[in-house]
Amino acid sequence: MYSNVQNNSQINYISNKRKFENDQSQAGNDLESFKKKKKVQGLMIVNKNPISILNELKPGLIYNIKEQAGPPHAPIFKVSVILNGKEYEGVGKSKKLAKSKAAANALKSFVQFPKADEFNGFQADTKTDFSSDVKGKTLNEEKSAQVAPCKGATMLMNELYPNAKYIFEENSKETSNRFKAIIQISGEEFVGMGSNKKRAKNAAAMVALTKLLAEKPNYSKMIQPLRNSTASLEQQAFADRVGRMVNEKFRDLMRYDTIHLKRKVLAGMVMTRDEAMNDMIVICVATGTKCINGENISASGTALNDMHAEIVSRRCLINFLYDQLRLQFTKGEEHNSVFEPRPDNTGFRLRRHIKFHLYISTAPCGDARIFSPNDVESVDRHSARSSRGRLRTKIESGEGTIPIKGNDIQTWDGILQGERLLTMSCSDKIARWNVLGLQGTLLSCFVDPIYLSSIVLGSLLNEGHMQRAIFGRLENTLQGLPPPYHLNRPYMCPTASAETRVAQRAPNFSVNWVIGYDRPEIINTVTGKPEVGVSRLCKRNFSKRFLDVCYRVTSIGNVDVPIPKIYADAKLAATPYNQAKEQLFRAFSKANLGSWIKKPLEQDQFQIEDDIF
Repeated sequence: MYSNVQNNSQINYISNKRKFENDQSQAGNDLESFKKKKKVQGLMIVNKNPISILNELKPGLIYNIKEQAGPPHAPIFKVSVILNGKEYEGVGKSKKLAKSKAAANALKSFVQFPKADEFNGFQADTKTDFSSDVKGKTLNEEKSAQVAPCKGATMLMNELYPNAKYIFEENSKETSNRFKAIIQISGEEFVGMGSNKKRAKNAAAMVALTKLLAEKPNYSKMIQPLRNSTASLEQQAFADRVGRMVNEKFRDLMRYDTIHLKRKVLAGMVMTRDEAMNDMIVICVATGTKCINGENISASGTALNDMHAEIVSRRCLINFLYDQLRLQFTKGEEHNSVFEPRPDNTGFRLRRHIKFHLYISTAPCGDARIFSPNDVESVDRHSARSSRGRLRTKIESGEGTIPIKGNDIQTWDGILQGERLLTMSCSDKIARWNVLGLQGTLLSCFVDPIYLSSIVLGSLLNEGHMQRAIFGRLENTLQGLPPPYHLNRPYMCPTASAETRVAQRAPNFSVNWVIGYDRPEIINTVTGKPEVGVSRLCKRNFSKRFLDVCYRVTSIGNVDVPIPKIYADAKLAATPYNQAKEQLFRAFSKANLGSWIKKPLEQDQFQIEDDIF
């Protein structure tokens, strides 16, 4: 009997417990239903992410992943969602975050329509059959189309070309590009470099996909989100080839000199000789990030002032141009020169299809590098800031730049007494080249201005900042240039294989090599000279070569150039060049960007001699 009572008590307890739980559940459902209604009517986003809220209001929305930018280790995603015919975008460091921001932006539109009947399409679509095979197939196809562009280059490579062969090489002496990955597909090789195997493999995959999918529109869209550039795939392939040629040339030159293989910045000039720009050759390579110490400035033109890689590369190009000009005066060699006589026979100009392309492993110092590479937005929202576009000078015995203040005049005795020697930033000098040309003052007496066709950067390319730095800041104030001088706008593109930032001290040497020379030249950046003798790129050597050309052109009578005795006088003889330079300096001043800082006058007062060394 006791057993029956106990059983009945247990049954009643269980029955009451279930009833209580059902009541609580119903109360919970009512409360949740009330919360949902309250959220919809008042747009209260509480304890739920924007994606969930938007899905409740408008089920079945499709999120499209429009773009993936940035390097593999720090990607930036852009996601969009279309609501009632209007597109809302979100940007984030992950797909989920970007999707959430897109949903949040879409939800903001509801603020204008607090009541459901005021917003068309506010009601949930209850007629959608999510179990339908047709609808499910469509959603899967759209999802597949979204996922494909966001796959990494390596993953996409493995899917499209599963039989590709990977080869890895390691150079333990190099820091930024220690590993080299080679992908072999159908007899073609694609090279990528990086600080580790993963980066090198991804870079090689990006180079391969850029080339292989360029002529396949359906597939080329799949890799566009992986690229941090507006360049076409053909332009990207060209930029990658330029960067690869310069890097490989430098490694080949320094393969037996591991000490001077160390560098922070590498630059080089590549020349193309045909209309399609397939016939390419490396003209010069250079490294360096420092300027001469003020106490070592030379009054005889025997020391280099600026040994930043891109500046040294340009001096190497000038050396090459002198070699090419000399071919015009060598019987039987005229056709081998990059120059041809002007139609009026008063000088020379580049032959048709000859173009020069500058590669720099990172953005040039100065205005082009004053931005945060990790900013999500590529557009400069603070373009009106006074710091934008300002002329800047390099720091003596250091790295980085500072804005110019006032109209500083450098004096010889002041520098020797301890004042810092100021040198204009690389961004400013490249902007100068885009007006005056690469050939410099002395060569302009004989040849038309020579401009860059493109600039390829290995890292830190922000197109907006770079364009402003090298030509954009001059567009509204530059005027009165004597022909054929003009504002040049070179094309810019990053390499698919981005060079990794490595925190290290810059070496106290600069390496340069010019085509036609067997060995590279090593310059001490403290003194601006090699350990023995003087550099082939110094002012004194160029003045000697200038004098040699003067004698030759005077003897054949096709250019009227007075033979000067002082280097400064030789520079003054280039009248159109100096007129263009004056207009350039005025343009900077009119734009309130500062005044160009010149070296002490005494630097150019040395005498030009026939036999210097």
